[in-house]
Amino acid sequence: MKKSLIFGFGRAGRGLHLHCLRKLHTDQRHTGLFDTKVGVVDPYASHIQEPLLAFYRNVSDVEGFAPEDTVVHICTSPELHAETLRQAAEYGYRNFMVEKPLASTLAELEMIQQLERQYGLDVLVVANWLSSSLTGKIREILRSNRYGPLALIVAEQDKARLTRTLSNMSHDSALDVEIPHLAALALSLGGVKADVVQASVTDMHVEDAVVPNLGTAHISLLHAGGLTSRLNSNLASPIRKRTIRLYFADHQIVGYYPCAQDDSYSWLQIYDKDGVLIEQQVMYDDPLSAMFVEYYRYFDGLCAKPESDLAFNAQVVATLCEAKMKCGLMLPKEEQEPYANAVVHYETVKTG
Repeated sequence: MKKSLIFGFGRAGRGLHLHCLRKLHTDQRHTGLFDTKVGVVDPYASHIQEPLLAFYRNVSDVEGFAPEDTVVHICTSPELHAETLRQAAEYGYRNFMVEKPLASTLAELEMIQQLERQYGLDVLVVANWLSSSLTGKIREILRSNRYGPLALIVAEQDKARLTRTLSNMSHDSALDVEIPHLAALALSLGGVKADVVQASVTDMHVEDAVVPNLGTAHISLLHAGGLTSRLNSNLASPIRKRTIRLYFADHQIVGYYPCAQDDSYSWLQIYDKDGVLIEQQVMYDDPLSAMFVEYYRYFDGLCAKPESDLAFNAQVVATLCEAKMKCGLMLPKEEQEPYANAVVHYETVKTG
């Protein structure tokens, strides 16, 4: 049984990680897996009224969370992940769940890899769609080779993110918001060896306001073996959608993922070459909770290491950075300022 220590208490820390932990604390199926003791490290969160939480301004103030008994949840903004990991590692913490994306630049990724080697860190990254019941069913179909080789993956995640974008400019582009989820899903299903063929972003337009690069995002990937993936996200969409389409020679699979915290079902539809629906399944699906259970079971030594580890996410980050370079949003690695010259202390952390 592990305690939970959350670094960063913004949308991810409070609205997703804490919410999921509290839900699982009351789930009788997982008694003995999650300790009810939860701590928060965030210099700006002590005024927040949350019962049964221990608040700390800095990691040096933490009491009652022994490193060997604690999973650290890194929910700061991506550019601070490396520095937050370093500070926690210096106090003996080794088991980490890091919000996506793992890093925002290749230099930050390299720093995290160095920390992993230096301190022996065990880092898992949030990739809840990999733990989805729908994704599990898709994997079964792909392994069976029922419809022959897969030719194309199209994944889309749309939502109306207007208010949050206008009130919080912490993301640089739409490639940082939902696309990391889609990139992890595509690399998991299609293979991690993939090149970015094309990438683009557009601005968000809200009445008279224009938010650069935070409207839509698109990435096209060419995987080893010829499979293509197309990833699309629209943060100014009036319709919320999380879908995946898989194209075979004579069949198409369409999957609909849950779209909100109160939505816990997925749909799987299979069409023949004439577009006729030949099979449909509706299944219970709570990907974030399933991911938390899988990760905590791993940290307790009860199951094999989940797929979304540091090595896998190094490929995800590399893919996202390659896409940003093609969009002119990022310099090539050799032109990036060394991370060591831009260390940010946690006392001024931005939460994710």
